[in-house]
Amino acid sequence: MEPRAIERTAPMTFRSTAAAVAALALTAVGVAGCTAQTTNADSPPPVVSETPSPTPTDDARADEAMLPIPVDEIGDWAETAVPPSDSGALTGRLTGWMSQNTSPHQRNSFEFLEAGDYQGQLACRGGGTIVLSAGELGSESLADTVSCDNSTIAFGVSISQTGMTIDLDLEGDPSIYAVSLTRMG
Repeated sequence: MEPRAIERTAPMTFRSTAAAVAALALTAVGVAGCTAQTTNADSPPPVVSETPSPTPTDDARADEAMLPIPVDEIGDWAETAVPPSDSGALTGRLTGWMSQNTSPHQRNSFEFLEAGDYQGQLACRGGGTIVLSAGELGSESLADTVSCDNSTIAFGVSISQTGMTIDLDLEGDPSIYAVSLTRMG
């Protein structure tokens, strides 16, 4: 039996430990920041949970080619399509695109939105119709429903407890969407 060489590594110093902890913290903040876009610094950011998109298929790529603008420009379009209102601070914004081959139904959960009245806007562009339903967190039947067909529409939703659910359903051709929420009062 041959003797094995023992590798020695330098002990972790305070400086290298602090750097490792800082790197982990920055990574955690970066990952957490990918869930929703908020602009109100006084309230915690909403937690959004969406069903992950499937791996792109040829059908999905063909659907993407039918969109009115490139996917990487949807965020910029949303800034002007659903800007915050003068009466309140923007609470959150959802943006993206839908198609029958990728995600014809999406459920978004804002777990930390305070109870109260919210003014929302839904903008959509493309050949399909997007139906938005909103209500209490986790509710199976969402009462407040609006339909968007290549337009922008305002809607109101009230929640009596913490948290809100927003469902988006696509009927027809691929379309882009932007949703904004503003807490009233």
